[in-house]
Amino acid sequence: MYKVNIRTIKNTERFIRMVENSRGAVFLQLPDETLCDLKQNAAALQMLRMIHPGEFWLDLFLTDVQDSYNFMAYMVGAGA
Repeated sequence: MYKVNIRTIKNTERFIRMVENSRGAVFLQLPDETLCDLKQNAAALQMLRMIHPGEFWLDLFLTDVQDSYNFMAYMVGAGA
């Protein structure tokens, strides 16, 4: 798996579409260190809409290397 640390989400809807369209699984590491599959958990994706960008850092684990490039491009562009 490939770990990606998201420090800001400027465009939440674009971020969620990127998760939904990812080739592999996208896991969010929860505070208790368990993993939540964002592609399979609509409630977790809805939670992302409620947090304020920059308020939390998200640790994501990706199963497909191509997805890691997409997430990196998103972070470089700050979700614009």
